[in-house]
Amino acid sequence: MIIKATIQRIQNIFKPQAELQDEVVLKLLQILENVRDEDMSCDDLYALLDQFAEREVHSKDAARIMPLIREHLDMCSHCCDEYEALLAVLENIKEE
Repeated sequence: MIIKATIQRIQNIFKPQAELQDEVVLKLLQILENVRDEDMSCDDLYALLDQFAEREVHSKDAARIMPLIREHLDMCSHCCDEYEALLAVLENIKEE
């Protein structure tokens, strides 16, 4: 029984995969376009930047909890400058 299952797995490896239907490809492209449209804008970031910075100062898990903000900061130097200034202020307050 184990040999038969192993042979079937090996055969499946060498079988050509079924060709994707046009509808499937189009649906995938629509999904990818929607994901791209959902990128965070600078205005969206500013609305959440204080929460992100406070979480970063207190618990250091902000990037895991709010990955879109981290991604935007990595790509936008202006927002990153704002974040670093806010972070410096919060860390200074925390030290006092």
